[in-house]
Amino acid sequence: MSSSDAARQEGNEIYITAGPGVAPVVRIERYQKSLIHYQRALQSAINNQERSSAYKNLSVTTQNIAMLLLEQNKVDMFLFYVKECFTYGNKAVSTGKDIKSESWIKNINERLKNIFSEAFDWIMSLRQAKRIAVLHRFSSVPESKHHRTRLLKQLAKEYFNISVVALEKNDYKESIRALTEMYTPLTKLEELASQGHDMFLEYFVDDLKEDCFKNRCIAESLQKRMLADELLESTLYNTEELDMKRIWQVIDHYTESIVLTRENDVEQEAISLTRLGILYHKVLLQKTKAKEILMRVLQLAQCLYPRNLNDEKWFRDASDIISEYQQEQKRKEEKEWEKSRQKYVESLMPKLHVLQEKMNTLSIQKILVWLYTQHCPKHCKKFNVDVKAISEAPGDSLKKLLAKAIVHYHPDKIDAEEHGMEYKVWCEEIVKNLTAKYEMMKGV
Repeated sequence: MSSSDAARQEGNEIYITAGPGVAPVVRIERYQKSLIHYQRALQSAINNQERSSAYKNLSVTTQNIAMLLLEQNKVDMFLFYVKECFTYGNKAVSTGKDIKSESWIKNINERLKNIFSEAFDWIMSLRQAKRIAVLHRFSSVPESKHHRTRLLKQLAKEYFNISVVALEKNDYKESIRALTEMYTPLTKLEELASQGHDMFLEYFVDDLKEDCFKNRCIAESLQKRMLADELLESTLYNTEELDMKRIWQVIDHYTESIVLTRENDVEQEAISLTRLGILYHKVLLQKTKAKEILMRVLQLAQCLYPRNLNDEKWFRDASDIISEYQQEQKRKEEKEWEKSRQKYVESLMPKLHVLQEKMNTLSIQKILVWLYTQHCPKHCKKFNVDVKAISEAPGDSLKKLLAKAIVHYHPDKIDAEEHGMEYKVWCEEIVKNLTAKYEMMKGV
C-alpha cells in the first residue's frame, strides 16, 4: 500500500464514524479530521490514479460538511465548503477521466449536480439583497458552464427586476444603479456564449441587453422630467420675473425626456408631453402649440386601451385642457355664427312672426301639418310623410312626431352653399321652436 492509499484509508476510518445518528457538530468535526488525511493523501500521491481518488474523497467530504452547515444556516462556511466541493470534484474528473471508469466519473458529476441544486434552491430562498450578494460570490465557483450560466442569468435577472420595481416607484437613481450593476453578469454571459457558440444563450443576452437599454432610456427620461419639474417650480415661484432662459432649459429637458421614451414607454412619453403641453398652456400662453402637444397625448392614450386612464392625473390634465380649448372654440364659432346669421334673421322677420303665431295658437298636429305642407324640408332627399295621419295622431304619439320633425329640419343636415344661408337660418328657427315644444312634453 502506498503512503497516499494509507492516508486515504485512515481518512475513511474517521469518515465512517461521522454517519447519521451522530450529532451534527460532532459529524462536522469528524469530517474535518478526515479531510486532513485526504489532504495528506493528495500531497503524497505519485500518479493521477491516487490524485483522482484523493480529490474524490475531498469532494465528497466537503459536500457533506456543506450540507450540515446549510442546516445550521452558517452561510459563509457553507459557501466556503461548496466552493471546495466543486474545486475538488472538478479536479477529480479532470485527473481521472482517462483512468477511471465511466460510472466513477458519472457519480462525481451527479454529486456536483446535486450540491449545485441544493445550493441554488437555498440561494433563491434568501431575501433579495442577500441573494444577490451570495450569487456574486458563488457565480465564479462552478467550472461547469451550465452551472455558471444559471447563476449569472439569475444575477442579471435580479438586477433587472430591481430596475423595473424602482421605475414603478419613480426612483430613477436606483433603477440606473441596478442597470449598471447588471453590466458585469451580462458581460460574463456574453463571454460564455461566444466561447461555446451557444445560440440560445446569445438570444438570452441580446434580449436582456435590449430590455436593459429600454429601461435605461426610461430611467434617464424620468431623470430629465424630474429635473425639468424642479427647475420649472424654482423659476415660477422663487424669482420675481419670468426667466425665459431657464424656461427654455425646462423645455429642453422635457423634450429630451420625450425622445428617450419614444417607442420605449408610451405612458412615460405621454406624461412628459403633458408637462410640456401644460407649460405652453399656462406659462407661455401659446395655445396652438399646447393643443398640438396635448392632442398627441390623447392619441398616445388610445394606445393604452382598454386600460382605464381616468384615475391618471396626466390624462385628466390633458383632457381638461383640450376640453377647455374645444369649448372656447365652440363659443367662438357660435358667436361668429350668431353675428353672421343676424342679417338673415332680419330678412326672415315676417316669416318668423307667422311661425311664432302658429306655435302659440295651433295644436302640435296642426303645427306639423302646416310646416310639412307650407314649408316642406326641401333639403331632405326622398322626403315623404303622411300629413293626414299626422293631423289625426293621438296624444301619446306627439313626442315621437316632434322628434322626427326636429330631425327633418335640423340645420346640421343643410348644405348652405346648395340651399342658401337664409334657408338654413329658417330651419334653425323652426327646430328651436319644435325643441321647446318637445321639452314641454317631456314629463307628459
